[in-house]
Amino acid sequence: MLAASGAPHSLAGWVAEPKLDGWRVCVSVGDVVTVRTRSGRPIAMPELDPLLDLGLEMVLDGELIHDAGRSRDFYAVAPAVARRRRTEALTLAAFDLVWLNGSSLVDLPYSHRRRLLEQLPFAGPAAAVASFPGADAPLLLESCAELGVEGLVLKEATSRYTEGQRSCSWRKVKCDGWRDHHGPRRRPRR
Repeated sequence: MLAASGAPHSLAGWVAEPKLDGWRVCVSVGDVVTVRTRSGRPIAMPELDPLLDLGLEMVLDGELIHDAGRSRDFYAVAPAVARRRRTEALTLAAFDLVWLNGSSLVDLPYSHRRRLLEQLPFAGPAAAVASFPGADAPLLLESCAELGVEGLVLKEATSRYTEGQRSCSWRKVKCDGWRDHHGPRRRPRR
């Protein structure tokens, strides 16, 4: 699921999460752990094998981050993924649970999927992204800017998961300084 840009008119009924800067991934856990980028490219991530110890079959949506997932940390993700022996730690910052033990969760409201995600006893370099009441978004955005985090993702608590689609039920709000950091390093889109 992809977020549209800009905050909703009202934050009532919304949840806020920090928008960490990394690589968007889908992680499937069954007999093995499979990690795929947003474009579907597989990534070898043996450090996520402790997810097998949970004894659950699941599909997580998240961000593969380096260090704290700040804007300045983004450019360390690709070199770390390219190395067979990672010297830098990468973390799966999970922000949604879309499938669990044979059941699709995509039609459940985000608030329900979020409760299930928070109940997972993560092991190894994986954790659920923190979430906060949507009403705290203005203060959280200021904190994100101070910490060097990209911004916020606002999620409508009642929203279902629409795989591969951009939805106004998820909204990304970036900190002003984010563009200052990335602008000089990013190539123009063609």
